[in-house]
Amino acid sequence: MIDRLYHRSKILMLLAFKPVIFFERINQLEWYKHTLQMWFESYAFESKSKILDIGCATGVLAQHISKAGYQVEGVDLSEGMIEIAKRNNPTIPYHVADVKKLPFKNEVFDVVLSASLINIVEDKNSALKEMVRVCKQGGTISVLVPLKGFESTELSALQQTLGISGFSLEALKTWNKRPPKMTINTLNALFITMGLNVQKPKKYLNGMVFSLSAVKGEKKTTVKAPNVNA
Repeated sequence: MIDRLYHRSKILMLLAFKPVIFFERINQLEWYKHTLQMWFESYAFESKSKILDIGCATGVLAQHISKAGYQVEGVDLSEGMIEIAKRNNPTIPYHVADVKKLPFKNEVFDVVLSASLINIVEDKNSALKEMVRVCKQGGTISVLVPLKGFESTELSALQQTLGISGFSLEALKTWNKRPPKMTINTLNALFITMGLNVQKPKKYLNGMVFSLSAVKGEKKTTVKAPNVNA
């Protein structure tokens, strides 16, 4: 109990006064890194793909993508995050920029990825429009977000599956509790308004988060989102 309160208090202090340090620590947790890697690897993108990681934070996903042999660039609104990302891997191009005003020409990237960002942006339409704008025709746009409706009982089961405790566990609880969540149907509808070819959603961390992907410029065929946890 004391250990749990200590780590919870530490997380709240970091979020309030040193959010960059908090997110740097989150990015180093094995369950978080593994989730990002599973999300990326589940799509088996072509080896020559040029990839943009929006909301890259300290660059943990961008580094994984780069090590896999892809050409990748990262964007984040936080200068502090980008400083850490550049320090971790100076060979990857990183940019301080707003998702609603990306510093790229039209149709530059084969793949546009964004984790835990579209759910916290107020103007979701403008953010997604920018993602679509910088994506090539036939390219893929994929976002990863917390799923609305994930229950506390499911979180307890996830904790046991992961076998985590201490800071890692409290960070997982915080990531589940604090950020705004989205339903699959809501995100699906947002993609459809952009005229995208929406693919079947995928779930990770026992359904705590999900990804939704779409192809730009192909004939519009939508996949109906499942009713369970939608």
